[in-house]
Amino acid sequence: MDKRKQMIDSLFIGLALFATYFGAGNLIFPPILGLQSGNNFILGIIGLVISGIFIPVAAIVVIGIHGSANKITEHISKNCYNLCIMAVMFIVLFVGNPRTAATAIELGVQGVFPSAPYAPFVVIYFILVFFIAKDKGKVLDKVGKYITPILFAILLILIILGIVRPIGTPVSTELKNPLINSLLQGYQTGDILVSFLMASVFLANIESKGYLGNDKKKIMTMASIVAFIGLFIVYGGLFYMGACGSGIFPADIGRAELLVAINRKVGGQVAMNALGISVILACFTTAVGQATAGADFFVTLSKGKFNYKITMACLCILSGLMALIGVDRIVMFANPIYSAVYPVLVVIVLLGVFSKIIPNDGAYKGAIILTLIYSVCEALNTALHIDIIGGFVNVMPFASNGFGWVIPCIVGFIVGLAIYPLMKSQKLIKKKEC
Repeated sequence: MDKRKQMIDSLFIGLALFATYFGAGNLIFPPILGLQSGNNFILGIIGLVISGIFIPVAAIVVIGIHGSANKITEHISKNCYNLCIMAVMFIVLFVGNPRTAATAIELGVQGVFPSAPYAPFVVIYFILVFFIAKDKGKVLDKVGKYITPILFAILLILIILGIVRPIGTPVSTELKNPLINSLLQGYQTGDILVSFLMASVFLANIESKGYLGNDKKKIMTMASIVAFIGLFIVYGGLFYMGACGSGIFPADIGRAELLVAINRKVGGQVAMNALGISVILACFTTAVGQATAGADFFVTLSKGKFNYKITMACLCILSGLMALIGVDRIVMFANPIYSAVYPVLVVIVLLGVFSKIIPNDGAYKGAIILTLIYSVCEALNTALHIDIIGGFVNVMPFASNGFGWVIPCIVGFIVGLAIYPLMKSQKLIKKKEC
C-alpha cells in the first residue's frame, strides 16, 4: 500500500473518529473542570485525559486489533455483544441523539438567534443527519474531509485566543484532588459507549478503502492516534481557559453559562458566533456517527433483511420525535441503564487487552457476571433508593468514587478462572456417560 495514501486515509478517518467522540457535552465539560481545578489544572488535565480520552480511544484500538467487539465478547456469551449494543442503542436513540439536537438548537442556533423557532429546526436537523448518513460507505469521508476540519479549525482558533489572551490567572480553589475529580467526571462522560457503537462502522470504512489484515489494524491504530491528539488539544485548551476563569467566575456557575462567558470575554460577539457554529457542528457530527452505527447494527441484526436507508430514516424520525416531546422525561429511565452498562464495557475492554494471557473463558464470565450484578444493583439503587441494595452497593471499597465494581470484577475473575476447568471436566464426564 502507498504510504502517502495510508497517511491521508488515517488522517481523515481519525478526524471523523474525533468528531464522533466530540459532542456538545464534551465541549462544555472541560471548562468547568478547569474552573474547579484552578492553579492545579495540569493534574486535572491528566485525570481527564486518562478517563475521557485514553480509555475510549484504547477501547476502539483493542476492538480494531481483535477485528470486532464480538471477538472479545464471544468469550463471555454468544449473545453478549448484541445485548450490550442494544442497551447502548437505547441510550443513543432515546437520549443521546435527541439531546444533540436540543443542544445544537438551544445553545447553537438560539444562542445566536434567540427568536429562532425550536420544532422546525429539530426537523431540519434530522433531515440533514439523514442526508449525510444515508450513504453508509461515504458518511465517514463526508464527516472526516469536510465537516470535522471546519469544527477543529474553529475550536483551535478559539483556544489559541484563550491562551494568548487569557481572561485571568488560575488561582487556588477548594478542590482537594483535581486529578481524581477530573478522572471520575471524565469516566462519567460515557465515551466508551461510542467506541463499542462505532467500531464496526470505522472498521467497515477502512475495509472499503482496501485495507485488510495487518493494514486494517495499522490504519485503525493511526486514526486513533489522530483522534487522541485532536481530543487532547481541544480538551487541554478548554480546560486551561476554564482554569483562567477560576478567579473570576463563581464555583456554581453552569457549564454552558461558563463556556459562553469565557468566549464572550475572549472574543466578543465574533467568538460567540464561532462558538455557536462549533456547537452545531459538534452535535451534528456526533448525531451522524451514532445514527450510522445504529442503522448498521439493525441491518446486521436482521441479517440484511432491513434496508439501510429506510432503517436510517426510521431512526432519525424516532430521535426527532424524542427531541420534540422533551428528552428530560426519558433521561431518568436511561440513566440507570447507563450505570449498569458502562462498567461492563470497561471490563470487556480490559479483558480484550489481556486476552492473550487469560487462560480460560471462565475468567471472562466470572468478571463480567459479578461486575454486571454490582452495576445492576447500583442502577437500581440510583433509580429506586432501596435500603438493602444501597447497603450492598455502598459497602464496597471505592464505591464513593464510582469504582465499586472493581472488587467484584477481580473476585469474579479469580473465581471464574479457578472453577471453569472443573466445570468443563464435569461436562466431559457427563457426555461420556451418555
